Amino acid sequence: MIGDTITITVNAVDKVLTRINQDGYSSEYYLRTTTDQYQLFIRNTTINDRKRVGAVMDQHNVDFIHTVFPVAPATLSTVRRCFATFQNQEGDTLSDPKNDALGFLAWLSASTGAVISKLQNKES
Repeated sequence: MIGDTITITVNAVDKVLTRINQDGYSSEYYLRTTTDQYQLFIRNTTINDRKRVGAVMDQHNVDFIHTVFPVAPATLSTVRRCFATFQNQEGDTLSDPKNDALGFLAWLSASTGAVISKLQNKES
């Protein structure tokens, strides 16, 4: 189990989300303020690989959603969402898929988010 709370730092401010639900291999964490809310969903599932008959994959998904409540005259909330999905084939080592994921996340967040900024500007 990951823990009863998860701290995510957004713009140098710690956001402490509290676990409000846990169902088997899934959890939901939540923080609500007067101006916004944060949700974090963690899901672990097992799926069959459609392209490779007989291959079974463990799938791990983390979904982070920040909703900013509207201020009049606005009527729509602003929603910001980030998610990551990692898969490893059952029977593979634990360390090798972890190293792949760590390398990918390091590249994505390198140079204080330079790659993310390039993606936001539609670079590929």
